[in-house]
Amino acid sequence: MAKKRERAAGRVLYVEQGKTAKECARLVNVTEKTFGDWVEKYGWKAQRDAKHNSKDQRIDNIKNVIDGITEDRSATRTRLNELKVELKQYQDQKDMDMVALTKDMISDLRKELVGYDDAISKWNKTLENFDKEHTVSLSNYLHVMDEVFKDMQGSHPELYLQSLDFQEQHITKVSIQLG
Repeated sequence: MAKKRERAAGRVLYVEQGKTAKECARLVNVTEKTFGDWVEKYGWKAQRDAKHNSKDQRIDNIKNVIDGITEDRSATRTRLNELKVELKQYQDQKDMDMVALTKDMISDLRKELVGYDDAISKWNKTLENFDKEHTVSLSNYLHVMDEVFKDMQGSHPELYLQSLDFQEQHITKVSIQLG
């Protein structure tokens, strides 16, 4: 029984928290070999990889890229506005060399802004398409849940009977969301 609790704790540490196998073995007080056997036998590496490469995680990564580009665009826009003020000063001073140089810099920054806008647009389109492509169909979801409920009915009939109301409510909720 103690090994079962250690194994359950180890799974949480390894799969959910992303700790190394060596660290997990130390924390649950088993040998690295034992822990490595658990990782292999119970498919924990695949579970961890799937969790860390989940749809939500990948969407967050895309949003972070968009946020970074947006911040760079904002800084560029601020610099462009500063250069416009400087240009006016150079024009008032009739410093034609600095006027020409500043106009070139303004032109370059405008091109940079167009590049940022293009990148943001493309990443937003990627995000939109990713969400569409990685949404589970209702029929697939219902199939998986049927398999879960069948296994529950076979291995834990009392729990299955106790969860019938939950099953119905859950399937109704998901059908509305994905339907």
